[in-house]
Amino acid sequence: MKILLIQSDPDYLDFLHRTLGERHYALEIATDGHTGLAMGLHARFDLILLDTHLLRMNGLDIVRRLRQENDSTPVLLLSHFGDSAAKGLYAGADDYMVRPCDPEELLARVYALHRRRTGGFNSPSILSVDNLKLNVAEKVAYRDNQRIKLTAREFQLLEFLIKNAGRVVTKAQILEKVWDNSAVCSTNKVEVYINFLRKKIDRDFEYKLIHTAMGVGYLLRSGL
Repeated sequence: MKILLIQSDPDYLDFLHRTLGERHYALEIATDGHTGLAMGLHARFDLILLDTHLLRMNGLDIVRRLRQENDSTPVLLLSHFGDSAAKGLYAGADDYMVRPCDPEELLARVYALHRRRTGGFNSPSILSVDNLKLNVAEKVAYRDNQRIKLTAREFQLLEFLIKNAGRVVTKAQILEKVWDNSAVCSTNKVEVYINFLRKKIDRDFEYKLIHTAMGVGYLLRSGL
């Protein structure tokens, strides 16, 4: 796994380097926000691990810029005590930890994000329903061979729907699987992201794939 570390604190950078280095991950390092953003946008990484407090540019702004550029690389945000976890998640981070981190928990979070990105053990790399296809390994979606740009969270939501194609999933199930049941998220967040997906997946096509089960949740099914 190739990881980009963006960290301005030399002591904590040393801790992260030693902890991740023990697992023989390939690490690239940026010691300020501007450099880290440039590296994140111009090279491919399996994971970006960055601090909220950085020189020249803070971590939240980096995450926002990455998502604005449709970069879906998983981001693990290291926040400081008193920082708002909600701000990091709403900015587009996939997970967060409060410093100081337990080394084993940090490694577990990194592993979980990577497994989620690659689809888990022995999972198919291509998922499809009708003319909608998801390349899980590369985090790319197509409908009728047209590439659809999705944020990391939109892709996770669509992946969950397509894995449960033909079955109704509740908002609570979506929160648990896509947002890890985060206390900072509400069912309104699910509704917002379902609308985002509908605009990208269904709006330009005659038949729709994403449907509402009134009072229950949502399902994705073939339109044919």
